Amino acid sequence: MCFISPDNDEEQEVLLALDKPGWYSQGNSTHLYELLKRMTGKLEPKVVYFGDSMHSDIFAAHHYSNWETVLILEELSGDHVMFPTETESEPVEKRGKYERHHPKALNCASKQWGSFFVDAISGKEGAEEILVNTWSCKCISAHSTITIPSIETIADLPLDYRFTRFSSSSSVTAGYYPKPPRSLLLSVEPMATK
Repeated sequence: MCFISPDNDEEQEVLLALDKPGWYSQGNSTHLYELLKRMTGKLEPKVVYFGDSMHSDIFAAHHYSNWETVLILEELSGDHVMFPTETESEPVEKRGKYERHHPKALNCASKQWGSFFVDAISGKEGAEEILVNTWSCKCISAHSTITIPSIETIADLPLDYRFTRFSSSSSVTAGYYPKPPRSLLLSVEPMATK
C-alpha cells in the first residue's frame, strides 16, 4: 500500500517517498516505517506517534509498532483554569469563536464516576478506604511514553528537551508533563493497582 497525497479533497498521486511536507493518506505503519528507513538511511529509525485516543492511537502504535507514543489527554488541564492571553492584534469581531470566551476548564473527576486516575475501594470490615489506580491510569503509564494536555504545552521546548518517561521502574506519576494530575499526586503514598 502506498501513501497518497490528497489535494482539494481529491486523492492525487501515489507517493513512493514522503518527499514533500503535507498531509498523506492510505498508508500504513509498516509502509511508513519502510519509507523512513529509506529516507533516513537508518535500519531502525525512531518514530514518535502523537494521538488523543488510547484505543486507536496510543495502544496500537505502542503495541503493534513499538513506537514511542505521546498521549494528548485534555483532562490533564482539568487541574488548572486556563485562560487565553488577550491580544490587541485583531478586533473582537474578527476573532474565532473560541477566542471570545474563556474556555471552561475540563474536569478530571466526574460526579458519577469519580476520578479518571484514582479510585477508592472500601476496606474490609470497617477498615479505611484504599486508593488504587484506575484502569485508565494504568493504561496511560503502560502504553504511552509521556502524556501531555495539549501540543501547545510542549511547542516552545527545545528539540533536545529530555522528558521524564513512564517506565516499569519509575513512579506512576513520572511521564505526565508538565506535571501529574493532582488526584494522582495526592494518592501516591501507599498505592495499590487494580
